[in-house]
Amino acid sequence: MMSKTHITMGIGASPLLLHPDTAIGISVALIGSTFGAIIPDIDCKSTKISRDALHGRIIAGAVIAASVFFGQSQQVSLLKNILQTHVNHTILLGFLLMSVLCVAGRISGHRSFSHSLLFFVLMGGAVYSIYPAFLPGFCIGCLSHLLLDCLNKKPVRLLYPIKTGFCMKLCYADGVANKVLLWVGVLLNVCAVTVAWAEAFL
Repeated sequence: MMSKTHITMGIGASPLLLHPDTAIGISVALIGSTFGAIIPDIDCKSTKISRDALHGRIIAGAVIAASVFFGQSQQVSLLKNILQTHVNHTILLGFLLMSVLCVAGRISGHRSFSHSLLFFVLMGGAVYSIYPAFLPGFCIGCLSHLLLDCLNKKPVRLLYPIKTGFCMKLCYADGVANKVLLWVGVLLNVCAVTVAWAEAFL
């Protein structure tokens, strides 16, 4: 599927499944799920796919920045919570592992290492090292990405380094199904924002 579909589905599913009931909980869920929904496509290299991935990264960056700002603006400090959760060297190790995984994913083939369960587990460890509360949202976003890509006609190497890939061959990544799922994701986002806002502030 295309980047915007991955992002909308990941963001929409996370609050509905996690039920955050505070401002900082909403921010954490959005940051984790947005990052998880977009990071497998770090391997995109072809012109058309990389252009879509770039748009997705811009959108994801904007969502994460807005979520951080929202967490800071509601008389809570997300950044302070992160720094108080772990000592600085643990956070640094998490970012270092994340950087190594992104480089490895970037140089791998599309839908191989960065779309594997191995990448999911290792990146989850990096996310946990930075801030454990990000992990549930990351898991939802990343797993939704992998599951959506398995609907396509191109195999996903979930068990990398094993060469065998998995796909249901139901649709093309940029076809009608992608557009339908994009709008499903938009509706999920509307529902998720409404529910999360009600639980947090009503």
